[in-house]
Amino acid sequence: MAEEGAQWEVEALALKKQGDTAFGSRDYAAAVTSYTSAISIDDSNHLFYSNRAACYLKLNEKSKALRDGEKCVELKPDWGKGYGRKAAAQFALGRFGPAAETYKEGMRVDPDSAALKQGYTDSKAKEKSAEDAKKAAEEAEKKKEEEEKAAEDDLLGDFFGDIEETVVEQQGKAVKKEMRPQEKFTNQDLGSSAAQIARILQVNFEWKNLNPYNVLQLDIDANEEDVKTRYKKLSTLVHPDKNLGVDNAKDAFDEVKKAYNLLKDEEKQMYTKALVENGRLRGKEVYKKSDKTESEEVIMAKEVMKVFAEIEAQRRQAEKMKLAAKKRERSMNDEEQTKLKEEMKFNKEFKAEGRQQARVDNWRDMANGGKKKKQKKN
Repeated sequence: MAEEGAQWEVEALALKKQGDTAFGSRDYAAAVTSYTSAISIDDSNHLFYSNRAACYLKLNEKSKALRDGEKCVELKPDWGKGYGRKAAAQFALGRFGPAAETYKEGMRVDPDSAALKQGYTDSKAKEKSAEDAKKAAEEAEKKKEEEEKAAEDDLLGDFFGDIEETVVEQQGKAVKKEMRPQEKFTNQDLGSSAAQIARILQVNFEWKNLNPYNVLQLDIDANEEDVKTRYKKLSTLVHPDKNLGVDNAKDAFDEVKKAYNLLKDEEKQMYTKALVENGRLRGKEVYKKSDKTESEEVIMAKEVMKVFAEIEAQRRQAEKMKLAAKKRERSMNDEEQTKLKEEMKFNKEFKAEGRQQARVDNWRDMANGGKKKKQKKN
């Protein structure tokens, strides 16, 4: 039996030597194979796990290196180098705090080890650096979110500040009077269905139709009844049921309905009027400085359109900033999920290797038992 045990040990050590040679030649994959074979013969030798851990680190298989480092410490808790293997894997995985603690444990066993001391110093420095970087990143992210929120809240503030007085003035001048459709609007010729659909869906209509008065062909002095009456007439002209076979009739109808919904909201109507008046004031100033090749009315109409375009551009920018903030938040959540999956994978692989080792142990016990019985028969 002693000779048989010695033979097992000789075979295991021979495989270790093969692994050492492969490691020296930087053939780390071959070295892993040799050390694994040695472990299958003798899983109680801490050196096999220590050396295989070193190979795994070279192959960038950090989790496997950590498992072997932990096994090495378990088998030989009074061997300082085992703690170094475990800590090196933790360090490679970015777990600088735990690495420092492992190096510290190793220094209790081997207080004179320069490698353990240096590892502890490096780990503490990395831990502090990582904590500082994380804190700085969190503060920067928080500051950026605050700035974006402030920018979003104030995005339209400056512009609306310029027209706020106009809105207040309009509200102050508002007086109750009998609402009747005005003749200048009721007598207006709206043309054919085809002409209206073409007008409403003209080139760049998404920008031109930002002004609901433009969609309904009304001026800002239109009252509530004017808006209702015009909506009924236009919606009838462009309604899909009245324009069977016209593919874009529904799009035109939707534009008319959207304009009507804006103007029937009193607050939105007041702001819309203020925007139009602001644009016209700008147009007058532009006209004064122009070469008069275009009429004042044309220039004012262009400036009104620019005012609405500026507001829409700012709204889209605010929406873009919101989406970017949500994307960053999702990215941070995805990183957390990835870390969690890696931990779960690590635990699963660790348990699987444990079951594999158990099967090897059972096989060895059976083999030993079988040989013992054979010896008794002899």
